Amino acid sequence: MMIDEKITIFINNLNSKNLFMDSFFQIFASDYLIPVICALSIFSLWFLVLDSKRLLLNQKIVFYSISAIIITNFFVWLINSLISRPRPFVTNSDEINLMFYAPTDPSFPANPVAIGFAVAMSIFPANKYLGYFLLVVSIIFSFSRVYVGVFYFVDVFSAAILGFTVAILVRKIMRIKIINYILMKQIKILRTLALS
Repeated sequence: MMIDEKITIFINNLNSKNLFMDSFFQIFASDYLIPVICALSIFSLWFLVLDSKRLLLNQKIVFYSISAIIITNFFVWLINSLISRPRPFVTNSDEINLMFYAPTDPSFPANPVAIGFAVAMSIFPANKYLGYFLLVVSIIFSFSRVYVGVFYFVDVFSAAILGFTVAILVRKIMRIKIINYILMKQIKILRTLALS
């Protein structure tokens, strides 16, 4: 048995011992929690700042975040088409206690985890408190998905690295002069359309 399977089984076997922990991690493992939190965070950056200089930085970060989400999803799709890793409750059905519905898509890498980390690391430079909050939420989400038996430990760990890396690369690419110029023009157009 590989170390990844051992860690996954160890974390998963923590469940069914404490009703509060089981309920907490089942709620956190929801497919909708992270996307909703990320969307609300991005929305708040675009609209909820009164200082115009700070608002401009936030609106650039919104573009970084959306770009990171798109690129991360592309890489997850590409990896899924090359590597079709079954879920832990399929390959280790005797040792894994599934506390969630059984997803049918490949396990590696964990797409929602990658998105959570990509958004957290995109937002961090503009708003450290919100960035830390999203980072903590993404870590709890990652752990909860292993806890309920739908991902292997390596699935969430590699997804976190993927999201983190894509966010940093997007930030570097967006700072290239011509791309930054185009980005600023886009923001001005959106402001003209009264979206800010």
